[in-house]
Amino acid sequence: MNEIQKTEQQLLTEIKSQAVKIKTPYDLVRIKNPDIADENNKGLIIQMIIELNQFTGVARKMTPDQIADTVNMLLDEYPRLSLQEYQVFFNKVRSGYFGQLYDSLDGVKIMVFMKQFYEEMVKAYNEFKEEDHYQIKVEEQHRDL
Repeated sequence: MNEIQKTEQQLLTEIKSQAVKIKTPYDLVRIKNPDIADENNKGLIIQMIIELNQFTGVARKMTPDQIADTVNMLLDEYPRLSLQEYQVFFNKVRSGYFGQLYDSLDGVKIMVFMKQFYEEMVKAYNEFKEEDHYQIKVEEQHRDL
């Protein structure tokens, strides 16, 4: 096994060790440590895009430069997403949740899909906060009785 394969294997092992079972965006807002997808984890997100690139049946795949640019854009625009959230995002892209990729995979498509995913996350977070706020009010009312 050469050095590149060892590094890729280490990245995959690290991704798997940090992965959690997530069923809905609602579950994601409960995850602690939201800042793990920072500069130190660029390699992990690069690996997720490489795997997506290999997984898809599109004719035009992303080049290494496109992958690097896309990772930089993702981390610039969505720096607080956790590694688990990135993993869920890429799984959704793979499953066709955001639509079919058709002939090509590129950074623009990934960024459009991420925008949709992020909007879903914000909505789930707001619903979670509203539910939490409601629960606090109910508990206060019960104490006052």
